[in-house]
Amino acid sequence: MRVSTALVVVTAAVTAACGWSPPSPAPTTTQACGPGPDAQAVATEISMLPQASWTESARGHAADCRLNWVVVSSGAASDSPQQVLFFDGDKGIGSPTPEPRPYISVAAQGDHDARVQYQWRQGSDAACCPTGVGTARVTLEEGRLTILDPIPGP
Repeated sequence: MRVSTALVVVTAAVTAACGWSPPSPAPTTTQACGPGPDAQAVATEISMLPQASWTESARGHAADCRLNWVVVSSGAASDSPQQVLFFDGDKGIGSPTPEPRPYISVAAQGDHDARVQYQWRQGSDAACCPTGVGTARVTLEEGRLTILDPIPGP
């Protein structure tokens, strides 16, 4: 019993030190969503980013299937610049951050909302384990991306 308690404490300490946060619960919906924005819509939005070899690293959608996002990365390293692109269906509606940054993840939150998590390195943090963590909520309002919180970061 003591060994398992110690393991839980050590695991919690390690994950907290690396800035990890658990994923949000999956959106509750009975609606089946399609695959999200098509390749042409994503390519159009990528063409507006700074020149790099952008590749898709994640995608998702809010419960109502209208707010979609695609996270793109410019490299395979954990600290490679990323950008999150939001869509209303296949129509690009922008990004909450003007410049690419590493360590971006997105989770659905509600019918047409999402939470964007940003992480950043502080002090002597290793590339794998940024300790700076903050989130910003975004929503789809009248076909536009609305940022509900200040964008966190260094």
